[in-house]
Amino acid sequence: MIKSITVDAGKCIHCGKCIRDCIVNCIEFDADRIPRYVEGGENICVGCQHCMAICPKGALSFGGKNPDDSDAAAYGNSDDLLRLMKSRRSVRFFKKQDVPPDKLNKLVDMLAFPPKGGNVDSLHFSIVGTADKMRAIEKLTYDTIRAIDKGSPVIEFCRDNYNKGIDFIYRGAPSMVAVSVDKSKAIAGCENADPIIALSYLELYAQSLGLGTLWTDAALSVANELPEVKAMLEIPDGYDLNYIMLLGVPAVKYSRTVQREPANVKII
Repeated sequence: MIKSITVDAGKCIHCGKCIRDCIVNCIEFDADRIPRYVEGGENICVGCQHCMAICPKGALSFGGKNPDDSDAAAYGNSDDLLRLMKSRRSVRFFKKQDVPPDKLNKLVDMLAFPPKGGNVDSLHFSIVGTADKMRAIEKLTYDTIRAIDKGSPVIEFCRDNYNKGIDFIYRGAPSMVAVSVDKSKAIAGCENADPIIALSYLELYAQSLGLGTLWTDAALSVANELPEVKAMLEIPDGYDLNYIMLLGVPAVKYSRTVQREPANVKII
């Protein structure tokens, strides 16, 4: 990440919004009331780009990026967003087809935007992109499980179900996303939250693309217990597997939202 700020003095209106919104106070006015880094500011800057995002005139550029290339901020329709959230279902039946590459690429692009503690880039995403690769992982998984005399309760449960013709681990999904975290980089206290936040963003965006997802403790447990399977996820050294989400085109269609009782909330 290139940490630098550049200001078009002809556009700057000296409003100071970039300075007030800087979470680490690394920006100040110079003698001409043009924003600049404080001394050593590039060393404490977290690269959040709030300064560029908040500038009303597009006068400030971060890291050499052109503010004109940014999309206009959007806040969406609250009713549509709530209906999307209410319509989300855990999908356990998938069509036997690859996730369309254009939709997979959109998910990849989106993964640059979920918030992370301190804006630290500590996550790695391993995306199984084809049904053929998923079936290879499935075959290795169950071949390995069958070769184990006595495994953990999860292993035994998955083996028993597979013998009954039920793939409890992968559900026939054509794709999955494994998120890992480098705990040496992550902000303390955020090493478990950051991966889950990222997958939550992915889940809702996938829903908007007509894709289905499933949070799966089974796939996570199996990958952590079977080194052969985990190796197929190609997780970089220094990263710990945090969670796995199945992904694919749903083979089921839900016609309406469910109805819930109010959450257990107290406004204080």
